[in-house]
Amino acid sequence: MQKKKKKKASGSGGSLMSLAGPDPDIIAENLERQAATQKNVAAMKSTLTPAPSPYEMLQSQLFDAVNNINVAPTPLEQLRQMAMQQVAAQFDPQINALSRDVEIHGKRAASSAREARGMYGALAKDYLSQLPELTQQFAAEDKATDARYDQAQQQMTQQYQKQAADQEAVLRRLGIEAALPDTSQQARDDQSYFQNQMEMDQQSARNALDQQQIAQSDYTRNLGNNARMAGENTAEDFKRQFQDYAQQAGGQIATLQGQKGSAVEALLAQMQQQDAQRVSQQRQQEFDNMMKLFNFQLSATNAAQRNAAESNVQNPFDPTRMTTGLAGAQNYLAQAYPGQETLASNLMNQINDVLANPDVKNGKFILEPGDPAMGKAPKYADMTQEKMMELLRHEFEKEGDRYTTGDINATMNALLAYLGKTR
Repeated sequence: MQKKKKKKASGSGGSLMSLAGPDPDIIAENLERQAATQKNVAAMKSTLTPAPSPYEMLQSQLFDAVNNINVAPTPLEQLRQMAMQQVAAQFDPQINALSRDVEIHGKRAASSAREARGMYGALAKDYLSQLPELTQQFAAEDKATDARYDQAQQQMTQQYQKQAADQEAVLRRLGIEAALPDTSQQARDDQSYFQNQMEMDQQSARNALDQQQIAQSDYTRNLGNNARMAGENTAEDFKRQFQDYAQQAGGQIATLQGQKGSAVEALLAQMQQQDAQRVSQQRQQEFDNMMKLFNFQLSATNAAQRNAAESNVQNPFDPTRMTTGLAGAQNYLAQAYPGQETLASNLMNQINDVLANPDVKNGKFILEPGDPAMGKAPKYADMTQEKMMELLRHEFEKEGDRYTTGDINATMNALLAYLGKTR
C-alpha cells in the first residue's frame, strides 16, 4: 500500500509541477540558445554563396568556351601570295628566258639593220661619187672630138685652098683663065659640102657622146639608188624577221602567263580548301580538348560529391567537406578569412582571372609553339591541375608583395576546392 501511495504521490507531484509551469530561467536560457543558433545559421547562410549545381556550372563554362572558339582562317591575300610564289617558281624562269631572248633578238635586229644601211649606203655613195668623174671624162671626150673635127676642117680647108691655087696656076699656064671662076666655084661648093658633112658628123659624134654620158650616168646613179634601196630592204627584212619572232615569242609568253594565272587560281582554291580543313580540324580539336576538361572536371566534382555524401558532415565550413566549383572556392576562402570579406574577395578574383584565361577556358595550352611560315601548327596539351596552379602563381607575381605566402597558399587550396581536390 505504501509503494502505491509513493507512486501516486510522485505522480501527483509531477502533475502539480506541470500545472505550476516551467522555470523562467530555463525558458530564458532556451530562448538565448535558440537566438544564437539562428544567428549562426544566418551568418552561415550569408557566408555560403548560393550557386547552381556543379554540373550546371561546368556545362555553362563549356558552352561559353565553345562559343568563344576562334580559329581564324589564313587571310586570302596571304594565301594568294603563297600560291603566286609557288607557281612563279615554275613559270617565271620560262617567261623571263623568252623575254630576254626577245630583247636580245631586238637589239641584234636593230644592229643588223644599221649595218645593212651603212654598208649599202657606202656602196651607193661610192657609185654616186663616180658621176662627177664621168662628167669630166665625157667633157674631155667632147673636147677631143671637137678638136679632131676642127683639125679635120682646117686640113680640108687647107687642102681645098691648095687645090684651088694649083688649079688657078694650071689654068693660068694654059691660058684659060676664063675657066677660073667656074672651077673656083666648083671647088668652093665641094668644100662647102664636105664641111657641112663634117659638121654633121661632128654633131653626130657629140650626140653619141652625150647619149653615152647620159646612159652611163643613169646607170651609175641607178646603181647607187639600188644599193641604197637594197640597204633599206635588207634592214626591213631584219625588222620583219624580228617582228615575226617577237610575235611568236609574245604568243608563247601570253600562253605561259595564262597558264600561270590558271595555276595560281587552282592552287589558291586548293590552299583555301586545305586551310578550311585546318580550321575545322583545329576547332574540332579545341572542342575535344574542352570536352576532355569538362569530363575531367565533372569526374572530379562527382568524386568530391560522393566523398561528401559518404562522410559525416560535422562542420559545414570544413574545407575537406565543401562543395566544388566556384561555391567551393568561395566557401573555402570565407572560412579561411572570417570577417575579412574584402581580402577573401580579392583572392577569389585571382582565381577568377585564372578561370578567365583562354587556355583554361579552351581546356588546353600550347606545349610547343608552331611556325606559320613553315606551315607547322603549334602542339597543344590538355589543361592540368599543375598548369592551373602555375597560372595562379603568375597572377600573384603580377601583384608583387601585396599578398603573403599564407594568402597564396590559401588561394591555392581554394583552387583545389574548385577542382574538387581540397587537401
